Amino acid sequence: MSLIGRLNHMNLIEMWGYCAEGKHRLLVYEYMENGSLTKNFSSNTLDWSKRYNIALGIARVLAYRHEECLEWILHCDIKPWNILLDANYQPKVADFVLSKLQNRNNVKNSSFSMIRGIRGYMDQSGF
Repeated sequence: MSLIGRLNHMNLIEMWGYCAEGKHRLLVYEYMENGSLTKNFSSNTLDWSKRYNIALGIARVLAYRHEECLEWILHCDIKPWNILLDANYQPKVADFVLSKLQNRNNVKNSSFSMIRGIRGYMDQSGF
């Protein structure tokens, strides 16, 4: 949770708070008016300009998390359900459950013990 709270990028969903009480956990994120990318693809609300800008935003946040952060943060579960759209159709990546933190200086001793995620959305070189 502390990792998510430290990240700051216009295409990452913003965590506003959390609560841990007994065995119950709750995360509070900003509200995304236009829902998921999946919902918008099926409703035909996205013209090609919006689709291009969404793809560009997703690419920017992945580059940020994989290359520009002091520690590499691999999402491991990018899929249309985890891309949320704000009021202006700007994409925000959400759902960090499978994310992995990778030390830049120790790539050879990776903490990856197994590949996780949904096969159809994963990098095929990982198989």
